[in-house]
Amino acid sequence: MKKILTCDIGGTDLKYGIIGIDGTFLFNSSEPTKAKEGGKAIISQIVNFYLSLKEQYDISGIAISSAGIIDPNTTIVLDATNAITDYIGINIRDEINKFVNIPVSVENDVNCMALCESSFGSGINAKSMIAITIGTGIGGAIVLDGHLFHGNGFSAGEWGNMRINNAIYEQIASTKALVLSAQKVYPNIRNGVEVFKLYDSNDPLIIPVVESFFDNLSTGIANIIYSFNPEKLIIGGGITARGEKFLTELISYIKPKVSNYVFNKTEILLAHHKNNAGMIGALTNFLQQNNF
Repeated sequence: MKKILTCDIGGTDLKYGIIGIDGTFLFNSSEPTKAKEGGKAIISQIVNFYLSLKEQYDISGIAISSAGIIDPNTTIVLDATNAITDYIGINIRDEINKFVNIPVSVENDVNCMALCESSFGSGINAKSMIAITIGTGIGGAIVLDGHLFHGNGFSAGEWGNMRINNAIYEQIASTKALVLSAQKVYPNIRNGVEVFKLYDSNDPLIIPVVESFFDNLSTGIANIIYSFNPEKLIIGGGITARGEKFLTELISYIKPKVSNYVFNKTEILLAHHKNNAGMIGALTNFLQQNNF
């Protein structure tokens, strides 16, 4: 069975592993991303992973999931936040191939999460699937017949930049937005887990904060459902650690905003894969590009 070195480049951590083409992890690890040292320092990290593992595993390619807007055809980073220094404009495949002559694929991290769910998770067998991730911001992706729809500039699915109630969506409906709102009531709150702990205890000051969060989040999702009429809508991100309780709560806000007919045509599910979704999706992207 062919084996692929898969890497998930984040602003804080660089996850990497060896995955068989059937999706089985043979090795899995991580180390801090050398984000402040720049894009080429991260390339060196990936090359070193390959060199340290190639004797033990017969590696057939390198599959990468990365933050930023990526052209998967050229593997150029088209746009990105300042979390990684000197990242925009770098051609990841070309930089790796200066050191290692091996097939390389690169795709955006949320797109990889969506491919993972489409191929190995909650979105399997769906003809049309929308992904939305809720965390510090809000990201998303569109999968049609198992393949990503990228849009003209490779940025399709950037739900977080939509405008809802005359505000930027992720500034009123992300986990970060929820925590910031809760801190206006309780300044010492640190994260969403603490917010929902107070919510579950029926704290009268937190209840309206969480209700406003669900109202904003559900409005955006209702708009997405009306726009795309997807077979499945998959929700990921750290806040989904609340599990089915979170999903039930969210659906109770979505349902009144969508007609019964349209609502019944879209299955809303939590993402099945968590921390390794980026790497599994990177593998899927690699296999699609290289016809393995």
